[in-house]
Amino acid sequence: MKRALPDTDTVKAAIDTVLAEAATRGRRPTVTAIERLLGIPHATFHRHYADLIDTHFRPRIPDPAQPATTTSFAADARAEANLSRLRRENTDLRRTLALYEEAIRQLVLENDALRGGGAVVPLPTRSMPAPP
Repeated sequence: MKRALPDTDTVKAAIDTVLAEAATRGRRPTVTAIERLLGIPHATFHRHYADLIDTHFRPRIPDPAQPATTTSFAADARAEANLSRLRRENTDLRRTLALYEEAIRQLVLENDALRGGGAVVPLPTRSMPAPP
């Protein structure tokens, strides 16, 4: 049994509710929130109510807040400290990558030698020093 779609006034009321809730929470209103409130699937909502989105919802969405043009000294200091930390991490990761590249290169050479019939040199076992 199909459920009847809400009338235009009900959808407008849902749009108003979502806009009001978004404004009180300081968030951006979404069409998904309207669909969820009405219990209507996305495709069905757009098929039947696209005109309301264009005329009743989108024009009433507030512009996003503009970022502050002046930054404080503390924010600059945090940004610089974060940048320095990221540069150190980048350097450390590049060193680690170089080590791994070398280890892989050596393993490839050993693998080629073994597949080519080269001699296998046994490595001495690692022994623990005797306790005193």
